[in-house]
Amino acid sequence: MRRGFAAVFWLFSLTFSALAQDYTISGPATAGIRAGVDVIWTGPEAKGGIIEIHPEGENTRRVGYAYVKGSPQAIEAPEEPGAYRVHLFFDGERKASYPMTVEMVSATLSAPATSDAGAEIVVTFSGPINRNDNITFAASGGDPIRGLSYAYAGSSKDGTVKLKAPKDAGTYDIVYVTGSTIIGRAPVTVGSVSAELTVSASIPAGSLTMVGFDGPDNSGDLVTFAARDGDPIRPASYAYVGNSDDGTVVLRAFEDTGPYDIVYVSGGRVIGRSPVDIVPVTMALTAPEEVTALQGFAVQWDGTGNQGDRIIMVAPGQTEGDPYAYIDPLEATVTLVAPEAPGVYDLIYVTRKGRELARRPITVLPAPVRPGALQVLFTPGAGLGPDDGVEVILDASGSMLKRQDGERRIDIAKRTLNSLVSETIPPKTGFALRVFGNREADACRTDLEIPLAPHDPARAAGVIGGLTAVNLARTPIARSVALSAQDMASVIGERVLILITDGEETCDGDPAAAIQSLRRAGTDIRVNIVGYAIEDAALARTFESWAAAGGGEYFDAADGSALGSALVAATAPPFRVFDAAGTPVGAGIAGDDPLTLMPGDYVIRIGGQDIAATVTSEELTSVSPE
Repeated sequence: MRRGFAAVFWLFSLTFSALAQDYTISGPATAGIRAGVDVIWTGPEAKGGIIEIHPEGENTRRVGYAYVKGSPQAIEAPEEPGAYRVHLFFDGERKASYPMTVEMVSATLSAPATSDAGAEIVVTFSGPINRNDNITFAASGGDPIRGLSYAYAGSSKDGTVKLKAPKDAGTYDIVYVTGSTIIGRAPVTVGSVSAELTVSASIPAGSLTMVGFDGPDNSGDLVTFAARDGDPIRPASYAYVGNSDDGTVVLRAFEDTGPYDIVYVSGGRVIGRSPVDIVPVTMALTAPEEVTALQGFAVQWDGTGNQGDRIIMVAPGQTEGDPYAYIDPLEATVTLVAPEAPGVYDLIYVTRKGRELARRPITVLPAPVRPGALQVLFTPGAGLGPDDGVEVILDASGSMLKRQDGERRIDIAKRTLNSLVSETIPPKTGFALRVFGNREADACRTDLEIPLAPHDPARAAGVIGGLTAVNLARTPIARSVALSAQDMASVIGERVLILITDGEETCDGDPAAAIQSLRRAGTDIRVNIVGYAIEDAALARTFESWAAAGGGEYFDAADGSALGSALVAATAPPFRVFDAAGTPVGAGIAGDDPLTLMPGDYVIRIGGQDIAATVTSEELTSVSPE
């Protein structure tokens, strides 16, 4: 009984002793405005209190506070210089306090005294680097101007930041701002800028035209079409000047003829323009008067042919049909296969926008004998050697996070791509992998994840396994295609580019122009496009025309199985078939379905070799390239 009383007395004494402990608080006697301050405090409680900063002599108005989570406790000094007192409160009762003086601080800025409008300015600074301190533009001797370029001081690792000069000429200050207080400024004079453009006085409707430019080359500057003496036209073909290495860009003309301007736009303003007339295109078709049913035949076109244009064989009076072939702007001939039904047909030349430029009749005669078939066999990986190069461009943008059969598209694509690099592309063949959409949201970033090198299947599989898709990442197809030229610049043999995508360009590029620029520059490259889970027929047709312009094929892959087959087929070499007179009568890629041909002798040209073959009525003839 006495021991129980002693224990209770001991517990009461301990509790009384704890409650009787003094609270203490201390910290720096002076601090700069908005500086972070570490306050040290002691007391019986470990947390649950609040530290408040009050102006000296004012017990109720607080100008800063922080909930106690430990000691030391960080708190931000007020923005107004002066005398203050820092208080420690628990349960609404002030337990301790100490005085603190807040002093004004300053920053130094160094920047060029003059700048062109919209140009990038490098600013060197020193300052307190308080939370959210920023460097921006202000009126001369005045306040910051909302909407102009700014940079956070805390984001700099070397004491410099980059600002984009205002687009309006005038005198400004570059200022260092902490909170709403300017603590440093440096004057800068922004001058007006102009640009000069060099372009043909007239260009054919729908054609690609080269434009020379000489301008400030500020970030975001572009060249596009405008109304004559008017504003830029949306939508219209355009090109960012920053993507040019030689002071030229390529634009696609409207199919609507008339007077226009080509303009240089910087900071949202037109700073240069050159007039141009878009003129009508004339086109003529040359083909046999008569062809035999199921016979391949050549059609020549004479005029200004543009990527996406087609030659179609239709019943008289019709405007759409099958067979058809996309023209290659670098070749004046396409090959069609006559339909099985005899009769009178029309050959028509149709632009990418559906405008008819030429039409001529052709008669299909009944076949005197039943046709045969010719198949060019393909062994995966055959024909690719150490002098050749394969580059894959993989779309890992946000849309690839969609699910198909319970699995994300990106994971299906990675698995099939892994099979391609492990089982199809031969070791030592040049291989490169470029990926967009895998590193940064809301960005048009494209990265060369595997630079061109002799193919190492294990290394490639490891890189592919680590790829992820980023939600809201965008789709820079044109930029990725354009960069493939430098990616595979060292390849001395065949270049094969395989683009895998499930969506359209979303970074304001022109993939068709980028592909055609590769070909026009003399780059020996074949562009194959694999459309994954494409449900929009018009988009699939667009991809088909892009591939045709790149001298390649379009493969439609509805699911993972089809995607795997398409990737293997995309590595297959193309071939052309010529009859005994040397006329092209068919084309395809090795491993395709057999071609229907009339009995006779043919030559198959594939991979630099000619293979002779004889097609027999109602029989399949197979050839295999070495």
